[in-house]
Amino acid sequence: MFGFDWAPVAFIVVVLLLVVLLARLVGNAQRKRVRKSLGLPLDSRLSDKEAQAFRAFEDTDMKLRKTFPKMSDTQRQAIARDVLRDKGILPKKKK
Repeated sequence: MFGFDWAPVAFIVVVLLLVVLLARLVGNAQRKRVRKSLGLPLDSRLSDKEAQAFRAFEDTDMKLRKTFPKMSDTQRQAIARDVLRDKGILPKKKK
């Protein structure tokens, strides 16, 4: 009969699992960074209004990333926060 070697299959499965785990960790780190920059709670569920602000920030940041690809992340996120404050999605800065 045919002798089937499980080692290559197991290696591929382990590599795929590691890639998925790494992608999830990177995604969670980015979400945590965005929450921190918006002043939202880091580890708890977001309220509906907070979730709306989070999604709006991500959308605005993505549009700015496509429009101004050479702009730094810090500048782009500051502009995105200002846009959302102007729209009333984020609270105004305290002076």
